[in-house]
Amino acid sequence: MRALMGLSFIAFTMVALSTGDAVAAPVLVQAFDAGQGQLPESVTTDDDGNFYMSMGSTVTKRTPNGQLSVLATPPIPEGAFVTGVKFGPDGFLYAGSGGFAPEPSAAFVWRIDPDDGSIEEFAALDPLGFPNDLAFNDDGDLFVTDPFLGQIWKIDEDGDADVWIQHPTLEGTPDTPVLLIHDFGVDGIAFDKHQENLYIGNLDKGTIVRIPVQCGGHAGQPKIYAEDDRLAGADGIAFDHDGNLYVAVNWQDSIAMVDKKGKVSTVATGGVLDGPSSLVFGTSPQTKKTLYISSFAINRALGTQPGAPMPSLSKMSVKTKGLELY
Repeated sequence: MRALMGLSFIAFTMVALSTGDAVAAPVLVQAFDAGQGQLPESVTTDDDGNFYMSMGSTVTKRTPNGQLSVLATPPIPEGAFVTGVKFGPDGFLYAGSGGFAPEPSAAFVWRIDPDDGSIEEFAALDPLGFPNDLAFNDDGDLFVTDPFLGQIWKIDEDGDADVWIQHPTLEGTPDTPVLLIHDFGVDGIAFDKHQENLYIGNLDKGTIVRIPVQCGGHAGQPKIYAEDDRLAGADGIAFDHDGNLYVAVNWQDSIAMVDKKGKVSTVATGGVLDGPSSLVFGTSPQTKKTLYISSFAINRALGTQPGAPMPSLSKMSVKTKGLELY
């Protein structure tokens, strides 16, 4: 299985969508230097066309003309990482952090001013966990995946955190971790258009799980929405306005799409994609049908897949505009 996955890095394919239209192949926006630790794990954007990426222990900003600068460096332990980045309804940038050791703790969510980079601790979470991807609802509550603990946190506007749901469908597979370095369960996270359901990707199990949001905001019973070998290594996810879910499939160097009926297809693989880990749609009128992709390249950087790492920001055109995040 993994031998076949490795071949995808040197192959390229473009698959027609169910409507008969095709997406364009991903093209490079900017290459990064793995030797300098420029491995973009998560990416988001603002209305001015700036991109914000977690790179190692920093949040890095990329201007529309390609200039890179460190926006913020959270005070996390050596060897820990900044993980998911997402703008909140309040205009601040939020970032998770985590590490592979519980002491000293790296499990936090940080709030960052995108103008001056000033940073403050927003929430402290279980040090045994690994806070990963983030999603806001319209009420300003923040939902954070934890792939080590197999759960989702819910954090209110005051930074008070509770476990929203913990469930076996959110757990990884310690005996057969896809990324080899550690088991990873619940990872990417996104609400559907009306925020009636929260969708998550399970990286190890290759599944998309749908969790109903009940009256009062409580979690309903999780159900498998899609399960497919083409989702093994599912990382960041993003919805378009038609209800199609795009999935960055880290280990397979591919982008998959899950349609409204749960049918899975691969829409791009190989080429500039190297461990794609996060997706975000553009927000301007010209870029709302553009999907931006961060290639983390962590597998090749660590030597768990063959070849030289090629971290990057790339983009691909799709048929339907992206769903606004809030």
